[in-house]
Order: sequence, then C-alpha cells, then structure tokens
Amino acid sequence: MCRLLLVVSMFILSCLSSWAEIYPLRPVRIVVPAAPVGSMDVMARVVGQQLTERWGQPVIIDNRPGAGGTTAANLVAKARPDGYTLLIGSIATIGVAKAMYPQLPYDPLNDFEAIGLWVTFPLALVVPSSSSMMSLKQLIDYAKTKPGELRYGSQGLGTSAHVFAELMNVKSGIKVVSVPYKGGGPALMGVLVGEVDYSMVALPTALAQVSSGKMRILAVTSALPAASYPAAPPVSTIVPGYEALNFHGLHAPLKTPINIVRQLNAETSQILLNREVKDKLNALAMDVLASSPTAYRIFIKTEIDKWTPLVKASGAKID
Repeated sequence: MCRLLLVVSMFILSCLSSWAEIYPLRPVRIVVPAAPVGSMDVMARVVGQQLTERWGQPVIIDNRPGAGGTTAANLVAKARPDGYTLLIGSIATIGVAKAMYPQLPYDPLNDFEAIGLWVTFPLALVVPSSSSMMSLKQLIDYAKTKPGELRYGSQGLGTSAHVFAELMNVKSGIKVVSVPYKGGGPALMGVLVGEVDYSMVALPTALAQVSSGKMRILAVTSALPAASYPAAPPVSTIVPGYEALNFHGLHAPLKTPINIVRQLNAETSQILLNREVKDKLNALAMDVLASSPTAYRIFIKTEIDKWTPLVKASGAKID
C-alpha cells in the first residue's frame, strides 16, 4: 500500500510539474496605459493577435488611460507574478514617472521584470498650417526674442511630448509656456484650433494631418531624418546634441518565473522580427529592436538617468 501511495504521489507531482511548465493555460491580459488607437495600443494589438494565434488562448488588451499611465503601471506592478498580467511600458510610465510623481507607488526599475524592449520612435514637432513659423530655426529665434509668448501643447505632464519639448527648451535656452491636455486627441485639437503654437506628436499622427493640409512638420526628435518623412530635419540640426525617442517594451510583475519571462521574450521577439510585422511597424516610424531582458533593463536605467535631472530642473511634478 505504501509503495502504491508513493507511486501515485510521484505521478501527481510529475503531472503538476508538467502543467507548471505549460504557459499560458488561460487568457493573458496586456494592460495598455493609454486610450485606444495610440502607438501603445497599436503595439499591444499587433503582438497580442499573433500571441493569440500561437497560444490558442485569448490575449486581452486592457486600455487604462489616465494619471500619465501610472495607475495602469501600478496595477501590473501589484498583480500576481504569474505571467497573466503584463504591461506595455513607455517613457511616461517607466522613464520619467519616478521624477514626476514624488509619491509614485511603484518603482519603474525594480518592481517589474523587464521582458524586452520592442521599439523606439521619434516625435514630430508640428505647427498648424496657418502658422507663420516655417522652420524650427524661425520658431526658436522667435522664442528667444519673445520669451514666454509661445505656447506648446502636450498630452499631459510627464508624457513624451512634454519632456521632449522641455529638453529642447533647456538645450536651446528658450522659455515657452507649457499647456498640458488630457490626452493626445485634445492636444492635437489644441494645435489645430490655435490654442497652442506647436506640439510634439507621434510621426504617423503628424503625417496624417500633413496629408490633409492641416499641419506642417518642422522637425523630428530623432538624431537622423525619419525614413517615412525625410523632408523634416532633426531638431539636432538647430539644437546640437538633441535626441529624444519614445519607446515601448513589455513588463511583468517582479518575481514572475524566469521560464515565463524567457518564453515571452522569445515569442514576442519572433513576432516583432517577422517581416510582415516589422514592415508594418516601420511604416509607423517605429524601429524594431526586440531586445533581451538584460538589454532592456540596462536601457531603462539609462533612460531614467537621462530624464530625471531634466524633469527636476524643469520643476514639473505631480503630487
């Protein structure tokens, strides 16, 4: 009898061990700290659809905008570390959040498993088509002669549009007025109706407005011209040393099993490097990186070290 119980116990443990290695066994949720249609949402849905087909399990995209994405990021940081709740990270929630929010309830570097850096991409500095500003040099020269007169709009404090514009202010020595909106849509409308003089928006969004004749692109924030719109010069041609790229990557709660982290990295990297997917993202001005977890973690630390002094110097913070 004892031998029979031992055999049964070993069989059960063997089954449990095998089941533990199978992931996922149920739907996986990817939390997107932004409204639908934006770049994070596009990334989540492109990859999520491919994962659903691979796994035979639904990948649910959970859009949770607001509070600069920090509420959504905190939700994932506090979730069970089992691989079933994941986060799309960006410069707002990972790169600058700790500097922007003195009471931030999570640590961007130490409360997540960094699964992989997916893409980096520039923003475009845009003005309404009715603007008298025909070049970035003209805009900066005007701001220097009339400090505090120009207004720029962003999707909110701590967003890429906000910190990228602040970096340009610091490096060019200009003083302009920041006008934070509650999201990308209102910020874009602020430019179109003339509430603000300019903004920085995702390049595909800018191109859509340019093609409709509503906006002009004066510059891009990457160090080199963007392949999808080479006519726009980099900001660095007027502001030496300037470069600013947003990014998206995948995160899981800290202590997620290493086998799950490795599996997620391997499978999402294969998806991102698929020619059809890569071409689709390149068309949106996104450079696919599909990095390792270690490389992503190093990248995150570099971004935090880069942006924290700038955010503190600007005085911008959210209590």
